[in-house]
Amino acid sequence: MVLSLNFPKYLIISILLVLLNLVSWPAWFFYLIFGGLFLILNSLVLGHWLFIKNSWICKFLYGLLFLLIIASLIGSLSFYIWFLNDLVFVTTIILIPLLLSFIVKKYPLIFELNFNLKNLRFKTSILTFCYLVLLALLGYLVVKSGTPESLRSPWQVLPSQFFLIYFLASFILLAIVRFSKSTAALFLIVIHSFLGFSIAWLVYQIGFDYDPFIHRTNVNLILENGTLLPKPFYYIGQYSLIIFIFKLLRIPVESLDKVLVPLLAAIYIPSTIFYAFRDNFKTSIRLVLMVSLAVLALPFANFISTTPQSLSNLLFYLTILLSLYYITHPKVSVWPLLLITLMTLSVHPLSGIPLVFFTLLLFIYQHRQRKFRLPKLLHQSVLWEVVILGSLALPTAFLINSLTLSELKVSLQTNWFQNILDSLGTVNLAFYYRQFISLTDLIYTYGYNLALIIVCLALIGFFFIVKNQQLKRYLVYPLAFIILLANFFLLKGMVSFFSLLSYEQIAYPQRILELALYVLAPFIIIAFYLFFKKIFLQKNSIQLLILILLSLAMTANLYLSYPRVDKIVEDHGYSTSQTDLTTVNFIDDLQKDEPYLVLASQPVSAAAIDQLGFKHYYNEFFFYPVPTGGLLYRQYEDLAYAKQKTSDVIDTVRYLTGVKVIYFVVNDYWFDAEEIIESHKETSDKWFAIDGKNYIFKYWN
Repeated sequence: MVLSLNFPKYLIISILLVLLNLVSWPAWFFYLIFGGLFLILNSLVLGHWLFIKNSWICKFLYGLLFLLIIASLIGSLSFYIWFLNDLVFVTTIILIPLLLSFIVKKYPLIFELNFNLKNLRFKTSILTFCYLVLLALLGYLVVKSGTPESLRSPWQVLPSQFFLIYFLASFILLAIVRFSKSTAALFLIVIHSFLGFSIAWLVYQIGFDYDPFIHRTNVNLILENGTLLPKPFYYIGQYSLIIFIFKLLRIPVESLDKVLVPLLAAIYIPSTIFYAFRDNFKTSIRLVLMVSLAVLALPFANFISTTPQSLSNLLFYLTILLSLYYITHPKVSVWPLLLITLMTLSVHPLSGIPLVFFTLLLFIYQHRQRKFRLPKLLHQSVLWEVVILGSLALPTAFLINSLTLSELKVSLQTNWFQNILDSLGTVNLAFYYRQFISLTDLIYTYGYNLALIIVCLALIGFFFIVKNQQLKRYLVYPLAFIILLANFFLLKGMVSFFSLLSYEQIAYPQRILELALYVLAPFIIIAFYLFFKKIFLQKNSIQLLILILLSLAMTANLYLSYPRVDKIVEDHGYSTSQTDLTTVNFIDDLQKDEPYLVLASQPVSAAAIDQLGFKHYYNEFFFYPVPTGGLLYRQYEDLAYAKQKTSDVIDTVRYLTGVKVIYFVVNDYWFDAEEIIESHKETSDKWFAIDGKNYIFKYWN
């Protein structure tokens, strides 16, 4: 059956869908239906143009990705030069079909619907049924374990049987892929990935981590006012994307924000690996599918919650994978990579700036294969200039940012050269072994060797490329790795993040190191491909053993990708609870419109931002101790750890803020909570207990 969509039909349908999406409907599902149809139609049009020789699934997936990127970039540009409001949304949904109509005019859509059941095999059908049953059971356990209480780890509430079921589900899915002759298994891989990435937002009902509360509040402020003041230099790419999807589909901002990165990562990481390698290399479907699934044995903690850093990391990773198409087809237009690079830059410069240099390297390096060639000496000079500038980019960006109104202040360290040498000396890729006493020891033996495993895989893929005399084609990846590694050592040795707490100061260099590993993804995937190609030629018993070991690795990695409390690692970060929400509202109701300030832990501060927004500032201090590196947070720590006399701390806070009424909140899980609570019951003017978990102490005299 063949269906076609030419220019007149597209124009009529587009006008109808635009009008339907501008109607004020009485229920949210109308927006979901008509907004969804708008996305499907225009994603197919854009994807058909970008990937004209690919399947319709591929066209839709990447048409949708770039459609959302275009909408986000339009919103970001509007935010900086004007506002991000309803008028911008209306302009966007009118502008998109207008631009795509030129594509339909040149490339009409022709759909050939074939329902081919030849590849459906009894063996895989039975396995698929078993897998779906286990998947449903896993989903039930996760949803049932959801709690509004404070947690340090999701594994505190999930039953231990969860891991056994996940192992069995992973093993069966690997078996399905092993026997599969159809791309349909990719859908199961996406579902499996989504389950693995979704445990945090399903278990932590109030919210996981601290940063998402701030970013959701910023999104709501833009929805209310059309802007933020002062306008930030980053994050807007994520905000504009969420706002566009919200206005189009009317999915609640909180739900959309929680699920955005886990869902995009689950869809696009395995899909991009599959299509990037299947369409650019001569290989079998089952091998590439196996590789797409096997990457779940590698760390994915960056993709379990939605923050600008996690979204930009995902876009960075996808750009690296999509660039394989460009180096295989150097005459193809580079503008899609430019779009996703701009999007990454608008979300978070820490990922965006290195990606700009990667894209620039890719363009310059491949330029020699185009019609107009630069002289060899000039070409190499420009290439290495880009490498040098890229190596200095992030330290320079941090220093420039520190000169603005940013709260992140940095300085240059005087002993930078020695610091860099010390950093080089701390690099440890030796094999780690923990004596096996329990299953936890085996998990951490795997986890602590993951860095070594990743490096070894990358080296295997790299030497394979060298052996096959393809290094010139893939040279851009080692060069980008050198750039990121240089930035890592320079940031660690030269730049002091003195405005951050000591345990937060290593975060930025660590993020750069993660990006460096993403750059090596093509080599790692090639190594996986070579491994499975070899394994599939072995006896069935060997293949069975490998599938069991890989299932164990995937299960161990799932455990390691989330906060943990066990005999080896004890995460001290608690989540925001319903009691924290009740606490901040109780204090606010108690004070009514009178000025007050609260010294509280990070989860309680997150609850305040979530419930009250950025409601009060006194002498430029937020009325909760945010950020954690600020003066007020230090005063909170002085109380919480009894470092200073209570009266001295209260007087200091009053002096800094000019506020007389000071509240101090203690969570029952805090270190030495009982002693602190009893002490402040005696010194405070009044105290309250919320749910027997949070204790509020009021000082006003």
